[in-house]
Amino acid sequence: MKNRIYFFTGTGNSLKVAKDIAASIDDCEIVAICKGASVDVPDEIERIGFVFPVYFFGLPNMVADFLRKINIKSAKYLFAIATPGGVSGKPLAQAEMILSKKGVNLNYGKKIRMSANYIIRYGPIWIFNKTAMKWYDKRINSIIHDVKSMKSNKIEKHSKRIEATYEKYICNVHDTDKGFHTNADCVACGICVNVCPAKNIKLEEGLPVFNHRCESCVACIQYCPKKAINYENKTQKRKRYTHPDVKHSELSNYYKQSINKNNV
Repeated sequence: MKNRIYFFTGTGNSLKVAKDIAASIDDCEIVAICKGASVDVPDEIERIGFVFPVYFFGLPNMVADFLRKINIKSAKYLFAIATPGGVSGKPLAQAEMILSKKGVNLNYGKKIRMSANYIIRYGPIWIFNKTAMKWYDKRINSIIHDVKSMKSNKIEKHSKRIEATYEKYICNVHDTDKGFHTNADCVACGICVNVCPAKNIKLEEGLPVFNHRCESCVACIQYCPKKAINYENKTQKRKRYTHPDVKHSELSNYYKQSINKNNV
């Protein structure tokens, strides 16, 4: 059986989860959800997973759009893993609703708490120390066991109240970068360009320029080695967070691979 796991991430948390699951499954590839990634799934892929953070109590905009467009032909088993940092909302219910409208069944869904890190609003919470890693290992091993055995479970119920809150905030997500600015510490390394899943950033005259296609993942802020990118006057003194097992070079390579597969 061939397997594929799609992920979306801003700090590497969801990629870490995808990597841990993929490592336990034979013949499993990892594909990034990013601008230019193909939505066509080869016929031979029989088990498909989606791993994503939680934005505004629901799915990241790019993930929701990807699920609406993905062309699933012959998969036998679909699973979704959400990686909330705090209040988790109803992202799995939302994913199930989108897929069901396509006539596709989401067989399994779980959440695994990761470090909260939306730096626009707060600094990182629940960093991965030994205690947190022990909890994570127990949780991820349980998920891996379920996915390997192709277990099904009941997906969380949809909430109109949470959906209304989600819609209120997600509709403005592309304009998040209007608050971004770069200070004199920028060294034009291009990391922000490479870790942006939306291909929203270009370097012009040695400085990043944001083109208002932002997905609010804030990878550009988190991965900047000089802390040169900030949001308004709110992030200058906040600690940055990226998952210790996911470097910027690995993340950007997944984006390149996903786009190359689609010959974009």
